[in-house]
Amino acid sequence: MNNDIFNENVTNNNNDYVPRMRTIPKAYQELLKLDPDTSISMRGFRKICASEQVPKVNVGNKTLINFDLLLKMIPCYNSTATGA
Repeated sequence: MNNDIFNENVTNNNNDYVPRMRTIPKAYQELLKLDPDTSISMRGFRKICASEQVPKVNVGNKTLINFDLLLKMIPCYNSTATGA
């Protein structure tokens, strides 16, 4: 796992950054809001989230992911591809 991802906002001196931590189903709902016609299925999204490259936090029986970092890691949703 790349620890630089965790330190990205610290190096940018952005003290107001609050990560959007989501469960996998909630993150998928957010993705659908951004792109209702996405070709990524829930099953495919779960596989992406299960990869070792996606930072996760386990809280009880829930797995939380940083939605913003996840979007940066999916090539078709990063800021350079979407122009955001």
